[in-house]
Order: sequence, then structure tokens, then C-alpha cells
Amino acid sequence: MDTNPNLATMREPCENCSKDIFTHQKVLMCSSCNKILHHKCGKHIFEYDQTVDQWFCCDCRAMKVVTYSPFSSISYNKYSPDDPEAYAEIEKIKNSLKNCQHMSNKLINAKNFGFDKRPLAIFSNNIDGMAQNFDTALAKLSLLRNKFDILAITETNINESHKDLYKIPGYSSIFSSKYPNKLKGSGIGIYFNEMYNGNIIDELTMISPDIETLFLEISYKGIKFIFGVVYRPPSGNLKNFHQHIEKVFSMSSSKATDNHALICGDFNINLLKNDCSKSKFENIYFGNCFIPTISLSTHEKPGCEPSCIDNIFVSNIDYLLGSGLLTDIKVSHHYPTVCFYDIIDDSTQNDDDAENPSSIHYDYCETHILEFNAKLTQKLSSNEFSADESGFSKFIECINSTIDECFKVDSQMLHKTSKRNRIENPWITNGLINSINYKNFLYEKWKKSRDKKNKMGDSELYDKYKNYRKKLRILINSAKNKFYSKKFDKCQGNSKKTWELINELRGKSIAKSKCSFLVNGDLVKDRRIIANEFNKYFASVAHNLNENALRPENLPISPIPDFSTYI
Repeated sequence: MDTNPNLATMREPCENCSKDIFTHQKVLMCSSCNKILHHKCGKHIFEYDQTVDQWFCCDCRAMKVVTYSPFSSISYNKYSPDDPEAYAEIEKIKNSLKNCQHMSNKLINAKNFGFDKRPLAIFSNNIDGMAQNFDTALAKLSLLRNKFDILAITETNINESHKDLYKIPGYSSIFSSKYPNKLKGSGIGIYFNEMYNGNIIDELTMISPDIETLFLEISYKGIKFIFGVVYRPPSGNLKNFHQHIEKVFSMSSSKATDNHALICGDFNINLLKNDCSKSKFENIYFGNCFIPTISLSTHEKPGCEPSCIDNIFVSNIDYLLGSGLLTDIKVSHHYPTVCFYDIIDDSTQNDDDAENPSSIHYDYCETHILEFNAKLTQKLSSNEFSADESGFSKFIECINSTIDECFKVDSQMLHKTSKRNRIENPWITNGLINSINYKNFLYEKWKKSRDKKNKMGDSELYDKYKNYRKKLRILINSAKNKFYSKKFDKCQGNSKKTWELINELRGKSIAKSKCSFLVNGDLVKDRRIIANEFNKYFASVAHNLNENALRPENLPISPIPDFSTYI
């Protein structure tokens, strides 16, 4: 907006008082919609944005998406004696925050997440209770064709001993127990690809009323990096949190191999609000060379201002490929935050696919079985088979073709040909998938009805969305119960299979390990070769010890004492 008295060269009515604007009068103009008002009429309607040095009317201000950009007012001046490299780093930070975006499932499902090569994909979310939202989150994650490498969860509200009840196929998990005697708003956990090795860093892992942290050193085929998840309880002491988080950032930076460290979580400090807690937090992570990757509001709750309290910090912005929020996988008031980091080498990925390019999977879910029965009945009724050998061969061919048509899934196209992963949660049917999509549609419809004046939006739309979400959660739980009830019915009279199913529900089933060892510098996955190498090692332990002991340089020969020592 401009306050130039010569701005209006013609008579134009003020949109507030409807009186004409004359040339000699001071006016205010919105930089977005070019609305012009008298200075006196507009001083309570317009707001000044210091980050871009412009004025906006309240309507445009309400429609504008507020983002976090701490260096937006800084630009390089070639006549300034300051270091140009510092400005170059600031430009990288500005661009990374500017490129933070809302991401749909379509964008996530693109090949390599839309990048030239497969990045390290990080997923972080405040789930607001594993017992309430885990099944819904797993159902939504199964809609994705691409698999995240690491999933960080906060506010699990469970203890470490219960982590096996919430397994995700293809992932290993490490959880930290919730704070003692606290029922809600505590507990954190990390899921990571089962091909990775993760070791807890005890110095960086802590739990207190003010902060909860869980840090791992993750390695995969020579690649090592520090990964941590942090949760700050809103009721905790902010001063103590600042002291702890400064140590966390400082130690993470010093321990990181090749300066690769990523820290994510729910920090409960709004980066979109200018206050002393935000300024102190900024000084801490910028002072330890950590860069935030999320600039959009991550927490949206009816009746509350949108806030950016969830984030993912990286220690080396040169490896950052992109970041954003997942709009289609929201199970709480927090949007899932994602980050893509260029650390994975092309030569170290997709080994399993390269070994078996033509391996075939058969998916015998309930929906496919019903489809098979219907198609086979239709084919048998429409075809006549003779009672000779050729007729029998035709009958067998008909059954085999129907099986392949209904159940066959190519391993490389497993996630591309199906909208969900039936192997992970086979109780999710096409109807539930459509219901989940409809629930997302209701949420987006209600969200569009919100504005600055009416933060709650249309109450009828919100009630419709809330009731539908509640019914959908009940349907998912009942579908899961029905699925396992049928499995128990099939196991009647067989105690061994019954207990296997019970242990599966308890999370105590035996995990299939994918062993890999370095033998003479070569990565070996063949179990027989690994077993033979172990046998060779243990069978030669005694022989090697004897050889080392008999070497002259290893024999403990003491010098002959002088005769005078006996006098």
C-alpha cells in the first residue's frame, strides 16, 4: 500500500465511506487487489507487512498464506562490504523455505518421489495416540506407492514394551516410553527401513517433563548419519527446554559423520509468531548450523490460529532436495511433515529388485477371492468342456488364467498396480478406501469455509466431517476384528496355528531377518555362505590363538636375573 498524496489523479469513490477521493488527499492502496481508501478510512482496515514492505487490506491478508521466512528482508548488495558467501547461504535457506509445499498422494507416488534419483525420504508426524490413530495412519500410508525410509512419531502415548503391537511390515522400530504417570501427550518412536542398522545414542536420548528425545545413528552400506526426534510437552518449562535443545543441537552437529544430521519432531514453538521464545529457538538452531525445512503452518485446529510447530532440521542444506506437508495423510490436528535428502548412492539401492526382476506375488485377499469365484463361475457356465484329455486341459487352463487374472501381482508393479498394499493390511477393502477419500473430501470442503473472521468455518460441514470420521474409524476397527475372527475360526482345533495368530496380534511373531555381512570386503546375503564363514571363523579360533602364542615375538621371555640379586 502506498501513502502518496498524488496517487489518485482522478476522482474515485472510497470503498469505505463512498465519498470521492481527491488529488490532494492522502490515500492507502492495497498492493494485492489495488483497493484505494482514504488514509483515515483505511488505517484500521489495512495492515503493513514488514517482510515485503507493503500494505494489504484485511481481505487479502486473510487469503494470503502465512509462511516462515526469517531472511526475507535480506538481499545482497554488491556495494556492501559484507561477505558474499554469507548472502549465498542465506539465499539457499530462503529458496528451500520458499519451495516448501503442500503435497498430495499423486506427487508422492511419482517415480523416485518426483526426483531424478531415489532420495532419503523422511516422514514425521504427531499422531496424537497410537491406540486411536495407528490403524487409520497405516491405511493411508498403504495408499502410497513409494515407501518412506524413516517414520518419526511423536505423542505415541504408549510405553516401549507395547511397541510390538504397532508393527509396520518392512520396518524396524525403536520407541521411547512415555513420561511416568502421564496418560496423554508423551512418548516418541522411530520406524526405519529393515535394511538399515540403527543404534541408540544414549547421550542424546532423554525423557523429562520439559523435553523428550530419541536419537539413532543409522547406517546402510557405508552411509552413516544422525537422526533424532524431539517432542516438547506444552506444559513443560520453556527455559529448561532451551537449555536441553541447545545441547542436543550442539552434540548432534559434533557427532555427525560428514555433517549429516537430521532432527525432526513437534517443538511446540510457533515459528509464525514473533515472540521471545521463537527468537531464542532461532538463535539455538541457526547458531549450531541447523536449517529448518518447513515454512507452512503444520497445526490447524478449530478455534485456534494456524501455527508452524512441527519441523525437520538438516545440518547440510546442500543435500536438501525438497520438503512439504502431506495433505492426504492427516490423522490428527498436525499435518505430516516430509523431507527428501540426497544422501543415498544409486549403487546401493534396489538390490533386491535387481536380484529377482521377474518374481511374482499372489495376493489372496478377501476381495480378490470373491472376484475369483464370480469370474470362474461365469467362465464355467459359458464354456463347455469335453470329457476327454483336451477338454480337461482346457478346464485346467481356464482355472489357471482366472487365478492369474485375479491374484497375480508383479513384484516390481506391486505398488503401481494397486491403490493399497493388501499384504500390510488385508482388511482394507475398496469400500474403505473410497470412504477414506470421501472423508478427506469433507475435510477439504470444511477447510475452505474457514477465514480470518470465522475460524471455525461452517459448523454443519465440520459436524458432518467429524461424525463421518468417527464412523469410519469404527468401520476400520470392525473390519480388522472381522478379518482376524475368520482367521481364528479357521484355526479351531489347531493349537499351534492359534498361538501363532495370537502372537501375531501381540506383536510377538518371529521377524524375517534379511542378513547381510561383509566377507573379504564384499557384501554377502546368501545364508549358506554366511553360515560357512561363521563355521570357518569359530573352527579356526583355537588354531589361530596357538599360532599367535607360539610366535617368538609373542612369548613372554623375561631376562635372567643377575647373581647379585640372590646375595
